[in-house]
Amino acid sequence: MQISPHSSRARRLATALTGGALLAGTLAGAPAVAAPSTPTASAPTTSAAESCGPDAGLPDSKISIQLYTHVGELGSGTPSPETIDRVLGEVANAGFTNVEPFSQPYSMPVEDYQEILDRHGLEVSSSHGSTDWDTWPATVAYAVALGQDYIGTGGMAGSYGTYEEAVATAEYVNRLGEYAHENGANKIVLHNHQSEFTTRYPHPETGEMVSAWQVIEENTDPRYVTFQLDVGWAADAGIDVPAWIEEYGDRIELLHVKDAVNVNADGDMRQVALGSGELDLPAIIAASEPYVQYYTYEWDDAPSFETSAESYRYLRCYLADDGGEQCDPDDGQSLALGRPVTTSSIDDPARTGEMAVDGNAGTRWGSGWSEPEWIAVDLGASYDLSRVVIDWETAYASGYEIQTSPDGETWATVHTVTDGDGLFDDLDLTGTGRHVRLLATERATQWGFSLYELEVYGTPTGTQPAPAPEARSAGYWTSEYRQVRNPDHTADELLCLLSATRAQSDVFAEVVDLGTLDDAVQVLWARHHDERVDAFDRQLLTTWLNVATGSVALEDRAPRYGTVGDLLAAAEAARLDEGTKWSELRKYQAALALVNARH
Repeated sequence: MQISPHSSRARRLATALTGGALLAGTLAGAPAVAAPSTPTASAPTTSAAESCGPDAGLPDSKISIQLYTHVGELGSGTPSPETIDRVLGEVANAGFTNVEPFSQPYSMPVEDYQEILDRHGLEVSSSHGSTDWDTWPATVAYAVALGQDYIGTGGMAGSYGTYEEAVATAEYVNRLGEYAHENGANKIVLHNHQSEFTTRYPHPETGEMVSAWQVIEENTDPRYVTFQLDVGWAADAGIDVPAWIEEYGDRIELLHVKDAVNVNADGDMRQVALGSGELDLPAIIAASEPYVQYYTYEWDDAPSFETSAESYRYLRCYLADDGGEQCDPDDGQSLALGRPVTTSSIDDPARTGEMAVDGNAGTRWGSGWSEPEWIAVDLGASYDLSRVVIDWETAYASGYEIQTSPDGETWATVHTVTDGDGLFDDLDLTGTGRHVRLLATERATQWGFSLYELEVYGTPTGTQPAPAPEARSAGYWTSEYRQVRNPDHTADELLCLLSATRAQSDVFAEVVDLGTLDDAVQVLWARHHDERVDAFDRQLLTTWLNVATGSVALEDRAPRYGTVGDLLAAAEAARLDEGTKWSELRKYQAALALVNARH
């Protein structure tokens, strides 16, 4: 199919790209804070769908899981029948009724694979596998035997380093798709990572910059070729995913549904269970429902089957609601944020100790490959400590101590862990000190020790004044992994900031009351993505949150508008004026985006 470069798609592309990068790194992630309103299954069970009602989320018939989620258990190549049986059994117990294999056709006879699927009540929604022309007939025959409509690949089935290469790949994919269609399947499915969006070149006719994804989409036949949009990698490439789906939805029949923290930001994007990260999944689902046949959950090499059960339940129950509570706005400040750090060693100049207290879930400290090793933080004053939170990287400690000191020289152990399992540790403890040290004594891997964030909580002791807290930008909310696994106090703190925003903003006083966490969800998870003001409102709310957290002052300069306060006043007046044209509102949106981008 050929789409004119002068079509509405081409004209609106700039909006999708310029808005997406900032939204993904700011309030597009804020629903992670509101995620506790979605109940979590206490154990994987196939009855999970019944507990939240038929209209609380997606139907089972549209939910699938990419088996690469459990590549750690399946391994590469063809797993043994026993391994496949065990993993598919766990997947079924988690609630899934559809699967997407990542290596197909297996060397396992299709009858044997079908028998295992039947044993666990599973069907194959689609697949990833080779797109080599010589083996394509066997791939298609295997898929048809399993009754699947879609035959996919983990990429674009060809190169796209230049515009000409992307066009050639599209022509090749058309051949694959036409063969599949004529031999009993439906379509071939192409899957993206970041580079399909970040690889860009001028269109030969118009000179407009277009992405590899767009070129391949433009030159493939919709009768034979469709797309599986991986929403995580797209967001990490700076795409406004709901806007992209609205633009190209008629070519997107499957989604890879990921969630992550530190999306489109410095450091690595980190995948998490659905509903726990920064992606605005309700908005993505709402935009895609007219088009998408399968919502396929994927977490590349997930840590457990429990996380898959949690993610299944999110897809089935994400609209379920159990309310929220008011809060203390001062609760939840990590005393370690931005404080001076010393370490026993580092394994790379790019992984220093300061990166463990920077509030960025994509940066980390890494020690030398030995034991013991330690990281210590100077809180600046003495505190009665109540809690330490550790967000481990893969190289975690199975044994470690939390120590305190009044002077950074003499240490007392206040908590000992002998059975650490990595991921995320939230430790209640009692102790007093100005300095806190994590002494890692036993490695769980062949590497050293590495952690993304070390957080410390407590109250000041004595009369010594505590140092002023670090200013936190709106990006802090979206990058903090502690929200993902232990969000209670941060959800409450955000609600209080939103309530303060309401007191200052006529726009958000008009749009929603902001009296409860449910009201906050309505703002952060806007349901009307056919209205362009949603993108404007997100930038406006981001700016107000930056003001509330102290990272932006109303007196700060805003080029062409005077101060940030002047810009906010003018933007709100335009937003509330029914006669304002969209072109004018877009100018204010761009100015707000520039303010937010600096923080």
